[in-house]
Amino acid sequence: MAQAYPLPKWGITMEEGTIVEWTVQPGDAVSEGDVIGQVETEKIVVEFVSPVNGVLAAHLVAAGTTVPVGQEVVVIAEDGADYEQYRASLGA
Repeated sequence: MAQAYPLPKWGITMEEGTIVEWTVQPGDAVSEGDVIGQVETEKIVVEFVSPVNGVLAAHLVAAGTTVPVGQEVVVIAEDGADYEQYRASLGA
């Protein structure tokens, strides 16, 4: 089952982050720990890594967008079949 993942909190005072870029596109396989994007915080640019193995199903936030910590920003499917089912549910 595809699952949405939130913007993590990388520091005690971090309240929001800006998605600088997505380095992995929908349909691409990812492994836990792979860099899937970059996020700019108040102090630094941080690599956003995949929390699980699977297939990146969707970016929920466009590059250049600032979002609060905890907002869902990416969907990762379990595998290729789960990805296809998720995309079909969107009408894509």
